[in-house]
Amino acid sequence: MTFDTLTNVENFYKSYAHKVGFSVRVGQHKKQNEEILFKWYCCSREGYRQETVKKVSDENRKKRKSPNMMETRCGCEAHIVVKLGSDKKYRISSMVEEHSHGFVSPDKRHLLRSNRTINERTKSTLFSCHKASIGTSQAYRLLHVSEGGFENVGCTKRDLQNYFSDLRKKIKDADAQMFVAQLERKKEVNHAFFYDFMVDEQGRLVRVFWADATCRKNYSFFGDVISVDATYTTNEYNMKFVPFTGVNHHLQSVFLGAAFLVDEKIESYVWLLETFLKAMGGVAPHLITTDEDASMMAAIAQILPDTAHRFCMWHIMEKVPEKVGPSIRNDENFWERLNKCVWETENSDDFVSQWNSIITDYGLMGNDWFSSRFAIRESWIPVYFLDIPLAGMLRTTSRSESANSFFNRFIHRKLSFVEFWLRFDTALECQRQEELKADNASLHSTPKLMTPWAMEKQCSGIYTHEVFSKFQSQLIVARDHCIIQGFSDSEDRKVVTISSQSGKERVVEMNKSNMFGRCSCKYYESYGIPCRHIIQVLRTEKQNEMPLVYIMKRWEKKCKRELLFDDEGNLLDEKSKDPMEVTMRKKISDSRNMFEDLIQMAKNSEQGMDYLFSSLSNLVEPLQKITPAATNNKHDEYESFLGSTIPNEVKIHPPTDVKSKGRSKRTRKSKETKAPSKRKCGKCKQVGTHDARNCPNNVVG
Repeated sequence: MTFDTLTNVENFYKSYAHKVGFSVRVGQHKKQNEEILFKWYCCSREGYRQETVKKVSDENRKKRKSPNMMETRCGCEAHIVVKLGSDKKYRISSMVEEHSHGFVSPDKRHLLRSNRTINERTKSTLFSCHKASIGTSQAYRLLHVSEGGFENVGCTKRDLQNYFSDLRKKIKDADAQMFVAQLERKKEVNHAFFYDFMVDEQGRLVRVFWADATCRKNYSFFGDVISVDATYTTNEYNMKFVPFTGVNHHLQSVFLGAAFLVDEKIESYVWLLETFLKAMGGVAPHLITTDEDASMMAAIAQILPDTAHRFCMWHIMEKVPEKVGPSIRNDENFWERLNKCVWETENSDDFVSQWNSIITDYGLMGNDWFSSRFAIRESWIPVYFLDIPLAGMLRTTSRSESANSFFNRFIHRKLSFVEFWLRFDTALECQRQEELKADNASLHSTPKLMTPWAMEKQCSGIYTHEVFSKFQSQLIVARDHCIIQGFSDSEDRKVVTISSQSGKERVVEMNKSNMFGRCSCKYYESYGIPCRHIIQVLRTEKQNEMPLVYIMKRWEKKCKRELLFDDEGNLLDEKSKDPMEVTMRKKISDSRNMFEDLIQMAKNSEQGMDYLFSSLSNLVEPLQKITPAATNNKHDEYESFLGSTIPNEVKIHPPTDVKSKGRSKRTRKSKETKAPSKRKCGKCKQVGTHDARNCPNNVVG
């Protein structure tokens, strides 16, 4: 038997071995003039492992737990040897067929080491899953299901984990430099992409900020009210991930930029805010909400002196369960009263009265945390910033939960920079796809109207569906429940008193010249949408349509149609993708779909599957003539997945492990501080949160 190449020899012997039930190990070879003269292939259980002699110096070292290695070799002599003939073909010159051990049964042959390989399909699935923030274990589970069983995957979960682990080792030292290089490539593709970074004296990356063209454009429209969350620790260097978030015209959270910081010092946040302003053309937001970090407070006071600063209510309220005892934590009346006090009070006196009542009734007078929250009440209680435009947009719990849900999809304590970037890029595309879907719905569908009023129809054509829904709810209440109690007239103003279903009276002061009014409920100031009281006054003034002075541009369907440029003249818009690349991706997608359709068509017929397989096999040789054979090694595969070159010379180094405030993934949530489950005590037979070991009836001593 002759073979053209050693690859053919190896494939032949492995194929034979796998059918019989043993694994193959590639042995020694002899080389001359760059040609291999002979090569040896043997059973994997050939020979015996050489015992390692423990050095004396090793005894003084710290003892490490060594894995319990199982012996697999038993001195089996089965092998083949091939030699290169004068015709440059290989022939089997020696073969021992007998084995000194039993063979692996058919149901375990897929576990043979030489029978396992990570094929292109598996690699593609693994890389795609990681881009979608799906880990290696889940990727393997997906392969197990999609391939119809573990025996068809081609490798074990450990093989897949080792393959990806090799990638992490490969990029370990070059991680920071590759991350900065990826940002630079974004800048080269689109000059409107902004980034900046800092390294320390040792060349370690300590600060980096980025915002693409879409972020900068969104800030131009929605940058009046933003949130900065510095409670994430996201990568293997324990750096802080600090995202900037706004609210778009569909009331969705929208990403405006982000940074990695090595510490939480004032100078780090000063650098961050200065860099953020530089990226956004020097325009400061009207309102910024953050967590209660003192360094962030100092930096905002220094860099954004004219910006109103408030604390995120969600972060504060999430901490309440861990600041009270289990009896209060499980008291529904406590939560009802606290939420009403925090969210629904309309003036400072009302808030103080309700707060003091709760503190007294639940015995929290000595609770330092509640005392300190009361001391800073003007920084987080909504009633103290009703006059700040659009402050209501960032005060809702659902808003913060939505933003945190988005960022938690791709943050992980063990991620490198480049792994983070791949996950982040995918997640950002998903967020922007949701905005695109909402745009499409608002532009190409019409909401159901609930009244014959021209004002409702007018606003349905101006507002996005999400904003119109809020306006419509105000309009319905104005129609059904708002009653004018009285009014006073002057030359240029009209003051109207209105009662509503809640029983509270509201006062609307209307400017007669432009019909713009201010209501004591402050709804328009908080949300930028006319309240029920203003709508009712406009109706009585025979205003069939909403005066345009009330329509905020940020809520309009077409608010982002305007072309914007940065200070350097770059258009703030994402570059369209390369048409050739788009076409190729479409062909790949269509080919996969067509192939899957053919499988579904043929899978119920053995003859059909045989025909499909033979037809595909016949495509291999013609394709090899059209396209050159791929000779990618692991290094090339990793670079293709990462989308960047792994550098040989590293100038920007990753930071060392940094201790920062809050080493956890993010601030602990209330759901993580679970209330003790109720159970029946075996001693007192009462249902409660104790058992027989800590029963109150236990006698001490």
